[in-house]
Amino acid sequence: MWCSGMAMPQDDTLTSLICWTEQLRREQSLDLVIDIVAQRADQEEGEVHLFLVYELAGLLNEAGRSAEAIQLLEQTLDRYPDEVRPALIMTSIHLITLERPEDALMSIEVALERARRSGAFLREALGNKARILLELSRGNDLSDVLEEIMSVQVRPSVPDIARERDFVDRAPPGLIRANVLERYNEFRPRRSSDGSGHEPPEFGPAKDFN
Repeated sequence: MWCSGMAMPQDDTLTSLICWTEQLRREQSLDLVIDIVAQRADQEEGEVHLFLVYELAGLLNEAGRSAEAIQLLEQTLDRYPDEVRPALIMTSIHLITLERPEDALMSIEVALERARRSGAFLREALGNKARILLELSRGNDLSDVLEEIMSVQVRPSVPDIARERDFVDRAPPGLIRANVLERYNEFRPRRSSDGSGHEPPEFGPAKDFN
């Protein structure tokens, strides 16, 4: 990666920010990094501000300050009414860190409303909803979400995630409707490179453009 000592492209602002935050984490305490990133975020606008907010939310969550992270993300949702990612990150905090799937279900609906409007990250949001419904053992709703995932039309100009199946692999037998499971296994076959199903999937950009 560019941060490992290779020359960094001067016009790649987000790459520079990634390297900057990684260096801070290596050199400073977590609480100090949070203060520095928060101050920098207050000075920025647009894409750079959003990137720093997402970094800051992750740092706050890591520090056990999840309530502050959620408050920050709620403010970001108000400031950027078309952005999907604040609600996606909030969903992960509710589901994984706080283990509150019902709260996660509310925040993922915010993400889905925006994703359906813009097309961005729709498959990713649906995958997160599938994980929540799996946690809640709501098989019929999970099956419906899998149907919607398979119907998403991915476009090259709209960001989204590659096809996932960890929520299928973790589902107990009979939870997903048999006909849906059969078609999903064709839509996204299991590969030797897949994890156990209990591990978070590796991120991959969507490539199956329709």
